[in-house]
Amino acid sequence: MSFMDAGAAVRRRMILAVAALSLAALSAACQQTTAAQKPVTPSTRPPLVLTADSIVLEERYPAPGEQPGEERNLALTPAGAVRDWVKTRLRADGTPGQIRVILLDARVTRKELAVQKGLKGAFSDDQKYRYDGHLHLRVEYNPVSGSRPSSYAEAEARAFFTVPEGASVNQLEQQSTAMVRDLMLRLELELENNMLRYMPGVLR
Repeated sequence: MSFMDAGAAVRRRMILAVAALSLAALSAACQQTTAAQKPVTPSTRPPLVLTADSIVLEERYPAPGEQPGEERNLALTPAGAVRDWVKTRLRADGTPGQIRVILLDARVTRKELAVQKGLKGAFSDDQKYRYDGHLHLRVEYNPVSGSRPSSYAEAEARAFFTVPEGASVNQLEQQSTAMVRDLMLRLELELENNMLRYMPGVLR
């Protein structure tokens, strides 16, 4: 093989290697996008069928003039989880009446924790921040006539996680997303029980 042929072969191998790396990166990006777009609630659970012809989401958090909390910096917010839940888990069966889902609170707060200082602190991996999430949801049933009474049910859920000093953005995103999914799942279970108890005939 001549010197020029060898050089061409090397260039071809380099091009193929770059193409392979590009395809791998594209595949990883697609997988991350798919994971981020997964429904918040488990797909194995059946939808909640409600005796109404419309379902409306009303977001009262944050209140007018109120500043949002730390959730504004998260990839998946509690409010976003509620929107996804209303869209994917609630179904109206067409019976005259309205379901109003009211988001009362969806805040995440961050608290700085005490860490060890000095030489001992330099060799420790203390937890630096604690993130607390809170979800509060109210579901109201408003009939179109006096044939059925109005009713409502509420549920709340709280969860938290901590991260060490110097935690990466990816680590924070993973833990915060897991917390929000846990919040939404526990809120849904409590709300479903309360709807069966306090809203008879509304949840089929």
